Amino acid sequence: MSNPPPWIALADTPELPIAKTAFNEVEVGLNVRNIALPYKPLTKEETEYWTKQLSGVGGILLRSGYITEELLTPLEHLKVVAVHGAGVDPVDVDACTRRGVWVTNTPGANADAVAEMTIGLMLSMARQIPQAANKVSAEKAWDSARHIGTELKDKTLGLLGLGQIGQRVATIAKAFGMNVIAYDPGLQASEMISKGSAPVSLEELANHSDFLSLHAPAIDSTKHIISRDFLGKMKTSSKLINCARGSLVDEHALAEALNNGHLSGVALDVLDGEPPDPKSPLFDAPNVLITPHMAGSTRECLETIAKTAMQDIVRVLHGKEPLHSVNTF
Repeated sequence: MSNPPPWIALADTPELPIAKTAFNEVEVGLNVRNIALPYKPLTKEETEYWTKQLSGVGGILLRSGYITEELLTPLEHLKVVAVHGAGVDPVDVDACTRRGVWVTNTPGANADAVAEMTIGLMLSMARQIPQAANKVSAEKAWDSARHIGTELKDKTLGLLGLGQIGQRVATIAKAFGMNVIAYDPGLQASEMISKGSAPVSLEELANHSDFLSLHAPAIDSTKHIISRDFLGKMKTSSKLINCARGSLVDEHALAEALNNGHLSGVALDVLDGEPPDPKSPLFDAPNVLITPHMAGSTRECLETIAKTAMQDIVRVLHGKEPLHSVNTF
């Protein structure tokens, strides 16, 4: 008896299903199933359960969950893991490479959505929009709900990372009349200037940013780059926005800075550990705005990412190389 053809898993949480319309546009000729892979490290027993659920899978479109070597080992038909986004940190890329499994991502597909969210959070903090709206709604207050905010014009926006998202944020910020500085060790000074930002050192970024927005990848060199030392160099009037990766920030140091009045506000769309620990000190710190990792969750963005990722899965399962691979053989 011949083995059944490989199938494609949409690894997602039930609360936020991937837009299936994108897959209807791709002639896959393969079975596609939703697999609610938990967005957390798995125990040994959980790994055994989910490998059974993924038995025979040829491609995984990963929005939630972690692809570890233990999960990979029994999946003998797996050829490709397509990450639903740009960051591939939930995937053990080395383990995939050793097993001949392609890992792909969708660079730039969420850039507009994340850039818009970044600016939205910046405005929300500058004008205290959520606080005012909540007070009007909850208390039917009016005059007492009116906050005196600050304008973005003539303020300095610091960017940690100047990739496609950082560049878009810089462009929008300049339209508001902001001064833009950036730190990105992967770029030459001339490149940064051409991308719309004045190059500065990491220390200068801390010293001069009125608003600091993070757009760096989650790699070893960036883990807790926003440290107690870094935060101590920022102005007490500064505000921090993170729509990148939670691991960039030392959350305990950040909570201390907020509680001590050394930072005037923070807006976080990502946390170091998701779902977050309800005992995180950030939940009790003042001037904190937290959103549930939704920067890339627009209809347009989700459909573009899903379609891009799916096309690479189909290419690999049809014997072709993917267009957006992050590993090589």
